[in-house]
Amino acid sequence: MFKTLIQKAVRSRSNTVFNRIKPYINKNEKLLDIGSGSGDVSFVLKQNDYNVTPLDVVDFHGPRLIETTIYDGKNIPFANNSFDKALLLMVMHHTPDPELILNEGLRVAKELIVIETSYVTKFERFYTIVTDTIGNLRFDAFWNSYKTDYEWKQLFNAKNLTVSDTHIFHDHNLGFPQLHISYHLIRK
Repeated sequence: MFKTLIQKAVRSRSNTVFNRIKPYINKNEKLLDIGSGSGDVSFVLKQNDYNVTPLDVVDFHGPRLIETTIYDGKNIPFANNSFDKALLLMVMHHTPDPELILNEGLRVAKELIVIETSYVTKFERFYTIVTDTIGNLRFDAFWNSYKTDYEWKQLFNAKNLTVSDTHIFHDHNLGFPQLHISYHLIRK
């Protein structure tokens, strides 16, 4: 029963993420879901006839819903510009070097769609660290690379990216409030 509840919560979250990125993707495009985790968002994309390739660093999520390419976390095993869009969905804050994964996403895809967990105040940062740590203990995937909206935009600008669209979402993850921000990024 507990497993069923978790699966329903994950699917609900994945459907929410899908609806947030849907305006920026087309069914005729090749998508790369970098840091796909359990593969649930990719599964939802496939169910809706999108051409998506899930990618993650280790197979620590247990059974996956979709076949996932595993890589070393540094070098994405695909050729330059082999995808139309790369999806970085709440993944960069889980890496010790978000810039590295951003660079690799830019290398393999023409555009990026990012959703990141963020914060505004120091207390929100602390709160986000604590709640995200609790939510990810079983995955051993916590690096505390959180940034404010301003800091994410600085990084994108430094990479010669234009934020063509952005949205702020006040979500609840396992009952905990969290700030998520989406960015549709194109090269300048």
